[in-house]
Amino acid sequence: MKDRITSRTNLKVKEAAAIKGKPAAGRFLIEGFHLCEMAYKANCLLEVFALEDPRLEGVDVHLVTEEIIEKLALSKSPEGIVGVAKLPQFKESEPERILVLDRVQDPGNVGTLLRTALCFGFGEVIFLKGSALPYSPKAIASSQGAVFSVRTKVGVEAQGLVEGLKEKGYEVVGSSLSRSVNYETYKPSNGKVALILGNEGQGICEEILCKTDFNLLIPIMGIDSLNVAVAGGILMCHLRKGE
Repeated sequence: MKDRITSRTNLKVKEAAAIKGKPAAGRFLIEGFHLCEMAYKANCLLEVFALEDPRLEGVDVHLVTEEIIEKLALSKSPEGIVGVAKLPQFKESEPERILVLDRVQDPGNVGTLLRTALCFGFGEVIFLKGSALPYSPKAIASSQGAVFSVRTKVGVEAQGLVEGLKEKGYEVVGSSLSRSVNYETYKPSNGKVALILGNEGQGICEEILCKTDFNLLIPIMGIDSLNVAVAGGILMCHLRKGE
């Protein structure tokens, strides 16, 4: 369906504005041509508000004014298209590589890690309780649409996590200075590995850290730590090479 809307008080506009920056009922706003395209390819795009017809079959298109785009967009210089997306649905499976985030709280880090997970073949990202949600506006933007291609599980309890992964045949590795080995010397003993990354300030909680099979150390100089998304990228790239 395609229609034209010129009023900022139109019901469709008001409904979309109500979830701006705060996803509700499994729906959230995305902004820009790239994110809308990624959502469309994943069958997650429900409707769009656009200055020009984006020619998306099967999606409700509302041709609107710049004032309406400004009302819905989060950025100061919007591209001219805002979409309403839904949460992606994935079939249950056991991917070769899983990423676990333990209370990673910065949405920008979360989005970057999702994007990197997709890049290096990590088919699932588990968000333990206390982690930022992957569907916040900043996380979605930082993920560059990867949020629509990587299966996510949110609000997972830390208790029993490592044991459950090991029962499924995963070798569980953390990123820590404790009981650590140089990541360059590590290679998974089998094809299934779960990488755990911890909170930006506190790292991985001790309840999890004491149960990992290995903890990986990234040698650095000149500074005492790396940003969690940077460290995650280095480790995920290494683990992909070890396949």
